[in-house]
Amino acid sequence: MQKTPVSFHGHLTGLPMGQHLHHSLGDDYVALALTSIGGHTADMRPDENARFGFAVENTKLEPPEQGSAEAAFADAGLGLSLADLRRARRDIPGDAGLAPGPDRIRIQSAYLHTPVLEAFDAILNVPASTVADGLSS
Repeated sequence: MQKTPVSFHGHLTGLPMGQHLHHSLGDDYVALALTSIGGHTADMRPDENARFGFAVENTKLEPPEQGSAEAAFADAGLGLSLADLRRARRDIPGDAGLAPGPDRIRIQSAYLHTPVLEAFDAILNVPASTVADGLSS
């Protein structure tokens, strides 16, 4: 789980467990993100008639947005790959004028705008994700 607060459209919506674990465990905690360049995702939509108040839909992922972690993987031509963001944080000089890395990452079919290099220690990218049978409604 990510180590930075979760905000949508500029509104704080949550303090993730990863943030609490990082504060408690320091560098012994590793926040690993999983994402994909394409495929499908299990998207949730509100549904008052559903058992838990939402339905799960098999949703096709759009091409990655520029500035996203997914676009960085796609632009690099990487398929199944792991990015060590701890190393990336060390390799970017503080005042060299370099971009601080991706500013968003997918969460279901939407994007979470967050400083990706701070939020995660590594990202595992798969070329295409799929939805398990029986999850769609």
